Amino acid sequence: MKDIFKRVVAYIIDIVLVSVVITVLTSNSYINKDYDKYTDVYQEYKNFSDNYNEFLTEIEEIYNEEVVTQESIDLLLKNHSDYEKYIKKINVSQSLSEGDYEKITTDIKKYYEDRLIDYSYKLSKLSIIQTIISVLCILMYFVVIEYYLNGKTLGKKLLKLQVVSNNGKKLTILNYLIRSLILNEVIISLMNIIFILVLSKNNYITYNQIIYFVTYTLEMAILFMVMFNKDNRGLHDYASNTKVISLNG
Repeated sequence: MKDIFKRVVAYIIDIVLVSVVITVLTSNSYINKDYDKYTDVYQEYKNFSDNYNEFLTEIEEIYNEEVVTQESIDLLLKNHSDYEKYIKKINVSQSLSEGDYEKITTDIKKYYEDRLIDYSYKLSKLSIIQTIISVLCILMYFVVIEYYLNGKTLGKKLLKLQVVSNNGKKLTILNYLIRSLILNEVIISLMNIIFILVLSKNNYITYNQIIYFVTYTLEMAILFMVMFNKDNRGLHDYASNTKVISLNG
């Protein structure tokens, strides 16, 4: 269990290091030409999401009032113009019935979720370059550098760990590549780029939901295998014929 803890800590160190490099590169508009557009769309989405949550709070306050006032309606219209057609269904000088309240909040939720799909699709398309840069950084660190450092990364060096062959043979760069494709979800990232380019919006959203489940399942399978296998080898180790050893003996 001690070695498993060391592996987790080493991996966290490595991922943090790579993430810092990726962030620096992808936030540079000269390298990532879509960075400014991505930032603008993300901020637009965040404002839309905040506005939605504020609207739900304010409409609940109106629902709790004995009588709806014109002042309350005017304030809603001023702060939430996107929801004007829903707000105008509320009758002034009357209480907002439970049925009307549920109908409005249900319609608003549907409108919000539809817009959320649009934002998700736009952000995914604008993150293609970011994903490519991320994949290249991951492959450089966990494949090329780890290969030339004989199975060690910064995290593994600090925790005195090393990736070695499971059968005593010398590891090739292909072993490290296969290992990273699974452990670092490089295959999933590459598939995501392909699908965002070729699929329609609705088909991509469906695919994205599936891939989220697959990613979660893969992560849990790797963690479970590392924790409970006698040799502490995960799926990535079996596929690449590797294992992680402690240099402390």
